[in-house]
Order: sequence, then structure tokens, then C-alpha cells
Amino acid sequence: MFMKRIVWFCLILSLFVLSGCVCATQKDIKGISEVQMLTEEYPPVTFMKNGKVAGFVTDVVREIIARQGIPDSIRLTSWDAAYKVALSNPNVVLFSTERTEKREKLFQWVGPVGKNSAIFYAKKGSGIRINSLEEARKMTAIATTTDWFTEQYLQGKGFTNLVSSPLPVTNVKQLMDGEVQISIFTDITIPEIVKNAGYSMDDLEPVFTVSNTYFYIAISLGTPLDTVKKWQSALDTLKADGTFEKIYRSYIPNADLNDLLKK
Repeated sequence: MFMKRIVWFCLILSLFVLSGCVCATQKDIKGISEVQMLTEEYPPVTFMKNGKVAGFVTDVVREIIARQGIPDSIRLTSWDAAYKVALSNPNVVLFSTERTEKREKLFQWVGPVGKNSAIFYAKKGSGIRINSLEEARKMTAIATTTDWFTEQYLQGKGFTNLVSSPLPVTNVKQLMDGEVQISIFTDITIPEIVKNAGYSMDDLEPVFTVSNTYFYIAISLGTPLDTVKKWQSALDTLKADGTFEKIYRSYIPNADLNDLLKK
């Protein structure tokens, strides 16, 4: 009788331990499958429209996750906040992100999903002319957006005359108010940024092209490589079946996509 009680006790204890292990395993699996998808206000690439995150890269990401059966949890926040979350946590998707030398080993990459040119802009009529980065380095003040690739690029080139702000519309206002002499933006995003700041493109003029680059979907370190490969495979399929081009041209009709579709 005593031995039977011991046997039953051991069986019950084993079931309890096994149940706990299964629950823990399920919790771990759930934690791995949950992916944070973060972006910023960066029209027409990513932006908020009628209470929903929109933009051509946003739409590309939505198509990628739809084809993988991943729930849409895209969240728009400030670039500075999103960038820091992606740097310090696994399973974070950050888009869109310029793939620069400084960032190369900080993320895993899916793309490219777009291209742009970084350009110095001055207030129209200012008379400012720039022919090199060396000449720009001599400016009194240059407006930049915090942690944008353009700011990081200039910092890497030794610029010490940067006035950093978390929002790009602030850069436009600083430029128009005479607080800075020039500011740096990308060609595809500046029209909407200027509009949101209360001005028009007629109020500014480009004075020097700094760089021409591609941007990507960045996936944080610690995310399984298999996840990254699935995202890249899904993007490649979008490019092959015409979906990528259709999405892109719905925002930028006359874009030259030949090299993007080949990469």
C-alpha cells in the first residue's frame, strides 16, 4: 500500500513538471514568433494617413507579412525611438533604413526596397553655392535630423557644425528662419516634409548632392537567420511577380526601378 502511494506520487509529480515544461516551451515559441514592426513619419516611404500607417515601403512590408501569415502590427513612432529599440532587442523590423557602412553590422538586411539622393538645400535667394563637402564643412550651421543616415554620414565625415533635431519639419523651419544656412534631405521625401512645415519647394533650392544610396528593411540582431531569409525570399517574389513595381508606382509613378528590380 505504501509503495503504491509512492508510485502515484511520482507519476503526479512527473506530470506536473512535464506540464510546466510544455507551458514554458509554448511561451518561448510565442515570444520568438512575435515581431515588432516599427517605422517613422517619412513620406512617401512611410507615413500616417487617416489613422493608418501608409507609404510604399509600408505597403511592401504588409504584402510580405500577408504572404507569411504574420499579423499586421506595424507601429509608427519617432525614428530615434524606433532605432534604439531595434538596436537593443531581437525580433524587431525597422523600415526603411539606409544601409550605410556604420550600420552594416548593426542589423540584418532585407532589400533593397528603394533608393534616394541626399542633398544639401538652402533657402532660395540666399546665394549659397557649395561645390564640395569641404565647403559645406565651413558653413556656420547645418540642420540635420537625429540619427537619420544623413546626419550619421556627416558626423562620420567629421562635421562639427550640425544642429540636430528629432523632427525633419524642424529642419525646414530652422532653414527658413535663418537659424541654419543649409539643411540635408533626400530627394523623394523633401516635398512632403516641406509641405508639412508650412512651406513649398519654391522656397528652397538644392545646392549640392551629397550621396546616392539604397534603403532597406532592417531586422535586428538576434532575430533568427531563417526569419531574415523568409523576408528576403518574399520580397524577391514581390519583385518577380510585379507586385513591388505596382506598389512603388502607386506612390511615385515615374520612378526608375530598373536597378531596384534587379537587386
